[in-house]
Amino acid sequence: MEDEDWWDLFGGDIQANWESSGLRRYSSLDRSGLAGLAGETSWSNEGLFALLQGLRRLSEIGGARVDMPSVEVRL
Repeated sequence: MEDEDWWDLFGGDIQANWESSGLRRYSSLDRSGLAGLAGETSWSNEGLFALLQGLRRLSEIGGARVDMPSVEVRL
């Protein structure tokens, strides 16, 4: 949600359903947590690419709500 007021009004009312009980949550402001997530060895090539593309896009549009680690591409 891009409407800051929405989070103030309704953010505390959001609850996860049973399907998400095994999921991990990460804050877009947790730089070290996101770096650790991207560095996990369990990623498939496609999954890691999708994660990094999503983080890159989020850093472009997220403004002050995002503190992303830099991504270095090595071949």
